[in-house]
Amino acid sequence: MKGYTKEDIKRILGSSWPTLPEDHETGNQMRRRKGREMREGERPRPVYNAKKTGPNFDENGKYIYPEGSGFRYNEYLKNNPDSTEASAYGNKVS
Repeated sequence: MKGYTKEDIKRILGSSWPTLPEDHETGNQMRRRKGREMREGERPRPVYNAKKTGPNFDENGKYIYPEGSGFRYNEYLKNNPDSTEASAYGNKVS
């Protein structure tokens, strides 16, 4: 006989094969069940706020970047004329 039996694997690993209750469902089975229930109208669909709120967002839900943050490529090239990017690409940004 080639390979190991279930008993050999249990003995090697030192673990048991627990018996699960009859109504046990895995995570995948639960997601499938909930999706089916939502499609059939038995369960409400989740509602998420489309607009972000908080001190870092404006009234339209767009993120407000802190002052002085960000990256300007042309300024980088001016400040680093000897960089390989400046010599390879020049001042043109495509």
